[in-house]
Amino acid sequence: MSTHTQPPLGLETDDDFTVLPSGPSDQSHPSQFPKRLTILGLIDQGGIGRVHLAYDEIIGRRVAVKELLEEYSGKSEAEIEVANTFIHEAKITGKLEHPGIIPVYELGRRSDGQPYYVMRYVKGETLEKSLKKCVDSESESAFVRRLKLLDTLITVCETVGYAHSKGVIHRDLKPANIIKGSFGETIVLDWGLAQVLDDKDNTYFYREVLTHQSHTLSDQSTSEILGTPAYMAPEQFNGIASKGSDVYSLGAILYRLLTGSTPYKGSLTEIQSQVTSLKASPSVRQLNPSAPPELIAICEKAMHKQAEERFADAGEMAAQLKAFRDGRMVNIYAYSKQELLRRFLQQNKTMVVMVGLLMLTILAGAGFSIHYAKQMEQAKTQAEQALVVLTAFGERSQQQARSIAAALSNASARLFDELKRVAAQIDVSNPQHTEQLLTQLHKQYPKFESFTLRNADEIATAFSKDSQDFAQQILRPLAKMDDKRLMLIFRIPVPQDSQPVAYIEAHLYPEKVLTDFLPLDTQPDTHRRNIWIMRNDGLIIFDESPQYIGTNLFTDPINYRSASLQAFGRMMLTENDSIGYYSIATTDTETDKIAAWDSVDFGGGHSWKIVVSYAYLQKTAARPLDLPDIID
Repeated sequence: MSTHTQPPLGLETDDDFTVLPSGPSDQSHPSQFPKRLTILGLIDQGGIGRVHLAYDEIIGRRVAVKELLEEYSGKSEAEIEVANTFIHEAKITGKLEHPGIIPVYELGRRSDGQPYYVMRYVKGETLEKSLKKCVDSESESAFVRRLKLLDTLITVCETVGYAHSKGVIHRDLKPANIIKGSFGETIVLDWGLAQVLDDKDNTYFYREVLTHQSHTLSDQSTSEILGTPAYMAPEQFNGIASKGSDVYSLGAILYRLLTGSTPYKGSLTEIQSQVTSLKASPSVRQLNPSAPPELIAICEKAMHKQAEERFADAGEMAAQLKAFRDGRMVNIYAYSKQELLRRFLQQNKTMVVMVGLLMLTILAGAGFSIHYAKQMEQAKTQAEQALVVLTAFGERSQQQARSIAAALSNASARLFDELKRVAAQIDVSNPQHTEQLLTQLHKQYPKFESFTLRNADEIATAFSKDSQDFAQQILRPLAKMDDKRLMLIFRIPVPQDSQPVAYIEAHLYPEKVLTDFLPLDTQPDTHRRNIWIMRNDGLIIFDESPQYIGTNLFTDPINYRSASLQAFGRMMLTENDSIGYYSIATTDTETDKIAAWDSVDFGGGHSWKIVVSYAYLQKTAARPLDLPDIID
């Protein structure tokens, strides 16, 4: 286990201090690098490494070359641990292939045996420098200028979210480790403290990284306090880190964007005392009450002292920040009715006009006689309530449609990937092995009806609701009627000599599988909600009312019950996502619904429309003078 040097007393958290092993500065010897690398100058030097600007003579481009400082070339346990950490940094950075992570071109050793690695040279400035340049000007305040950096932070969250999906945590996120390139790119630097966690979804990646993570500062057995104090989560001061620790650091960066200051200041001891205390993290509201309340809520959740109360990973935080940026609702923030109305008026002008006409109609009907003045006042109140209800239902249905569409797209892609994996292992001449593979698939997806292997010549003659694309050139779920019941088929070819000789098929009934296979119950909801899925030719793939599954919205008489529903369906064919209205009439009532949809695109003009609707108004035909019931 390595030791580390304590920072001097009075260290300010704005300083780019990372607690790491440190040693005296030294000078490198350019001649010790391969001849093709011409060292042009020094870019920066840190606690254990030095970064040079170099020119690759073979390819003809400028690159960055990072080398281990000479004082860590010894054979002591601490020096070997630091050298292993340097190699681990190069390998884990190279394994994380993402536009927001700098690519590693080469890992090697100089002529004296010291390790180095070559990476892309990014010209730009750090987020730390950008923040320090945000001062008041004649045209805008410092806060407005800092808020313009929110897109940079969102990109950082997405990058770290990708690393989290691989089970990798950074452990030293701070503005000085984020660089904004000259052409709009945002790069997360310095993965020297990165650690891979035992993530069940990334077992292979985990085993690969473990081969070079052992005996480094990232070894899971270490209890070193590593990181930058001003951005460290409470648990990091106990030598423990998780995805939630990175989320806390991102929250601290957001805090600085919103306030211009770090959450804590002082010496390392003072910061540690404040961060690890039971007192809640400081709120942005204390320093900047005018900051957007949604961003304050995101920051407070990210910086919660208890890791389990934070976002599960950086990807979740990125989604909330993007929702704010795009003008959508941030679902961790509790909006007041006034805020809902203001958002609604800004984003749904057409809807406001429609509700206004509804309000006028109700008022006019109630105003035929002074005898009904009380009902007219009641109508006005109910119409105002309808506006609030419509706002909430509209936003909620949009969020849930997006969530379900994203989950459906991901789940379908995972299933196709799994079928591809099995198809690559199938030998059609070995039916016993094939049956074992299909049985394993069925155990993995127990609610599916079957997994079968069919000869290629059978496919073209099979009856299907899909009149073309039998060879499954486009990876999309197919549909067929099985004893008057809709069945979905996921099909993948089994190739031999570049030609499909058979197909793996996964068969499922949507009403049996989709409620588990997809998060259709996105959250508990006391209001009347309906979820249905329509293919872009009108075929109803799923409906919470089973009698509609397998029917066609445009051609089957059962769906002629509402002209507005037909119009809504046609509108869905022209837009990937939007919001609209339709009504459903029964013998004595008519229910008005607000509905939002989002699309799952399978390519080749094939898509599914995910619809989430809420009933907001119910009218009883039998009582002409009665007012409609607002569903609240």
